[in-house]
Amino acid sequence: MTEGDSGGLQPEEASEEASEEASRPDLIGEFAASGLVDAEGAALGDQETQDAGPNPESIGTTASRGFLWANVGVFTRYMSALLLAAVLARTLSTADYAVMVTLMVVTFYFDNALDLGMGAALVYEQETGISERVQVAFTANLGVTAVLAVFSFFVAPLITAYYHLDGYTDIFRALTVVVILSGLTTIPWSLFMRSMNFKARAGVEVSRDLTRVGVTLGLVAAGKGAWSVILGMIAAYSVWFVLTWLVVQFRPRLRWNLVIVKELFAYAWRMAGTRLLGVLALNGDYIVVGNRRPDQYPLYYQAFRLPEFILGAQLNAMSAVLFPMYSRIRAEGKVAMRDALYKALRLVALFSIPVGIGLALLARDGILLMYGSDSAVSVQTMQILSVTGCVVGLGYATGDLLFAIGRPGVMVRINSVMVPLMLGAMWIVAPYGIVWVATVHLVTAVVFTIIRQLVVNRIVDANALTVVKALIPGVIVALCVLACALPVRLATQAGFVSMLLILLAGAVGGLIGVGLSRSARYELRDVISKVRG
Repeated sequence: MTEGDSGGLQPEEASEEASEEASRPDLIGEFAASGLVDAEGAALGDQETQDAGPNPESIGTTASRGFLWANVGVFTRYMSALLLAAVLARTLSTADYAVMVTLMVVTFYFDNALDLGMGAALVYEQETGISERVQVAFTANLGVTAVLAVFSFFVAPLITAYYHLDGYTDIFRALTVVVILSGLTTIPWSLFMRSMNFKARAGVEVSRDLTRVGVTLGLVAAGKGAWSVILGMIAAYSVWFVLTWLVVQFRPRLRWNLVIVKELFAYAWRMAGTRLLGVLALNGDYIVVGNRRPDQYPLYYQAFRLPEFILGAQLNAMSAVLFPMYSRIRAEGKVAMRDALYKALRLVALFSIPVGIGLALLARDGILLMYGSDSAVSVQTMQILSVTGCVVGLGYATGDLLFAIGRPGVMVRINSVMVPLMLGAMWIVAPYGIVWVATVHLVTAVVFTIIRQLVVNRIVDANALTVVKALIPGVIVALCVLACALPVRLATQAGFVSMLLILLAGAVGGLIGVGLSRSARYELRDVISKVRG
């Protein structure tokens, strides 16, 4: 990869020499200096991109607080899903609960297919005056939405047959409404990403998720069974659609420009391919287990939910900030991107590794308290998936960087090999139980993360030793958490008191780890100082 005349990273070009050792860059400050957002974080509608002058201090603080708002929105989304999974596990029949799990999985795939990378392409664009591109992208997305809506209606019988859910076809046909609402919201929602207006996004997300919980639980109490789940989803997506359009003040116009479509699609198709393959990589296990081990299908979902809630919520919030940041920092050149990568790895590792280990220790108590189950299979599966979450988390820093510099095609090529191998292995081992499926997930995550990191190292001339050093603070803290919490875990019986004692011991271990690692202390102080402004 070479640097262009402007000093920015140019996609698909060969590497050149650069400095090896990283300093600790001000990631948010560098991003802010690019002038992506103004002090108020104004949203983009029909208006031109606002040109806020470079004011790193004020804008950087705004971006830092934006991360907190992103966390609010992501937290409510995962918390609502976790609450529903726990309540419905105790109130729905086994068949109805399996329907709920399948609805969650299928909707996730449709949501990702609807974008086709157009939203990400709009975020990737850096020039002012994107109004016409937005309208053309919206028009193209309408066509995609229409196709997928028809597809979702007619594929419903196949879904129920595959997952052994005979008699629930009408519920899955009702997903057509969700597909339409999601498709109409995709492009306006991407404008939130571009503008970094995380406060507004959080407000919309909280309203959407509270609506889903309220409607679903109300209908469950009324005895509507599995229909409660799909009607709750329709209500939530309706709120999401209405509020997004109101806040963004998006005024759609049907415009078609083949040149613009080709320009957007040149980036978007790789992003779409990466996203869809990534969804399969992270959720293909549901597809396999739902068919091969329908008896353990709900147990797998329950084991996955807690790690996903704790790790996934925070990592997705971080990704929501990292991608736009990387997109702007790339104009500063390869050195800035490399230093930003090191910092992102330190922050992700400092969070994901200790928390993943902590979740593995809490698996026994979490499964019992959340779902009222003492299934050893669920506990073992959750422990493996918690460690998997540590590994997957480390990939967020590299994945967002590849997207931001215009190299999503790299992810497509890696995923196109890894995903089929993973699903094939899961299909083979699934008859032996979900513990084996989770193990395949872990092994695949390790291999995938290493390969992706090596590719990114080459692109930005990252030093492998420095990459490893970036992970050390997180490892130190994790080992301290394990040393303090594991004896408590072994000495206590499963239950609420045990969970509290493990949490307390883990917190003490975390503090000890931070005290032992100077780098960890630095990163935490850095984050706190930016949040406080």
